[in-house]
Amino acid sequence: MRKTRSGFTLVELIIVMSIIGVLAGSTVLISISTNLQRGRDTKRKADLTAIQSALEIYRSDIGAYPAGTGTLSPTYMGTVPTDPKTKQAYAFTPAGTAYILCATLENPAGAYCVSNP
Repeated sequence: MRKTRSGFTLVELIIVMSIIGVLAGSTVLISISTNLQRGRDTKRKADLTAIQSALEIYRSDIGAYPAGTGTLSPTYMGTVPTDPKTKQAYAFTPAGTAYILCATLENPAGAYCVSNP
């Protein structure tokens, strides 16, 4: 009678380990991507809050909101922050005694806006 060996060959083990490595690697990359998006969104929200504070100080000094956020620098803030990914200015819509300041978020996708209180 012939003896049969039970177990896995080296090739089978390498294939299984490769599959596990690919699955683990893709999970890590997705997680990193999501965390980077959340970090940029948090920065956008903090930037809008800082610009909002500068706008309110400007209004208390001048008596009206500016026509654009560019007039806030350098008196009311060092430099006016821009979007961390696109490096473009945030959307600012002055409306006389009011304003709307918006940023486009990545995760979850949508807009985040602040306006005068």
